[in-house]
Amino acid sequence: MISAGKSPSPCRRELLAAGLCGAPLFVLSVIVFGLLNPGYSHAHRAVSRLGGMDAPLFWAFDLIGLFVPGLLIAGVAIELRRAERDAGVVTWSSAGLVWFGFMHALTAIPADFQRMFKSPWTWAHAFFAIVPAFLFFLVIHGCGRSLSVLGAPRWRVRVFRVLGYLPIAEFLLYGVLTDSPGLVQRLMIVTILACVGWLSWTLMGVLQPGSSRS
Repeated sequence: MISAGKSPSPCRRELLAAGLCGAPLFVLSVIVFGLLNPGYSHAHRAVSRLGGMDAPLFWAFDLIGLFVPGLLIAGVAIELRRAERDAGVVTWSSAGLVWFGFMHALTAIPADFQRMFKSPWTWAHAFFAIVPAFLFFLVIHGCGRSLSVLGAPRWRVRVFRVLGYLPIAEFLLYGVLTDSPGLVQRLMIVTILACVGWLSWTLMGVLQPGSSRS
C-alpha cells in the first residue's frame, strides 16, 4: 500500500476547493463583460478584447477573468507539489504547473489594440497568452504520474490527461470554424481551467485521511 500523505489542513482544503472555481469564474466574466461591450461578438472577437485598454472596465475583466483564475491554477499546483513533497516524490512537472499558473495570471496585462504591436503592452500580453500553453502541455503527463503515486484512481488520472491534451485537438477547430475563432479560443481556455479543476477535485479526494492504493 502507498499512502497518499498527510491530510491537508483546512486552509489547504479551501485552496483546493477554490481551484474548482477557475472555469466558472472565467465563463461568467466573459459573459458579463461581453454584455458591457456594445457590439462585442463572442464568435469573432478574442477574449483579449474584453481586457484591452480601450474596453470599458477592462481592468475589472483582467482582474476577475484572467488574473484570479491564473492564481487559482498556481494555488492548485502548489498543493500538488506539497502533496508530492509529503510523499517524497517532488517533480519538475508540478513546478512547471505553478509557473504556468502565474504566467496565465499575467495575461491580465492589457493589450493596446489601438497601437497593436507597436506597444510593449501588447507584446507582453501576447507572450503570456501564447507561450505558457506549451509549458502546460509539457507538464500534464508528469502531473498525472504524480496523481497515480499519490493514490488517485486510474480513471481520474486518465480524465486529467485527456482534459490536459484536449486543447491540442481543439486547436484544429480553427480550420473548421473559420467564422468563429473566438468560440474556439474560449473552448480551449475553459478546457485548460476544467483540467486544473479536475486536478483540484482529485487531490481533495486522495488527500483524505486513510486514502491509499495498492
